[in-house]
Amino acid sequence: MIIPAANVLKSTRLPLVEDIQYTVDQRTEDYIKIGLGLQQSYGTSCAIEYLQGKGVPNRITEQVLVRSNQSR
Repeated sequence: MIIPAANVLKSTRLPLVEDIQYTVDQRTEDYIKIGLGLQQSYGTSCAIEYLQGKGVPNRITEQVLVRSNQSR
C-alpha cells in the first residue's frame, strides 16, 4: 500500500528508475525484498506473480524488478 510520506513515521524511499520515488510502508518493503529474492532464484515472472498477489502496485513492481535485472 502506498501512503503519503507525511503520514509515515517509519518509511523507506526506494530509489527507482527515472528518479521516481515512492514512499512505501514496511510491509510493502518486505514484499519487495522477498520478490527480489524470488526473481533471483526463480525468475522475473515468479517475482511479478508474487508481488501482484501481495498488492504491490504494478509501477513499483516493474521499476524494482527492471532495476534489479539491469544491475546484474
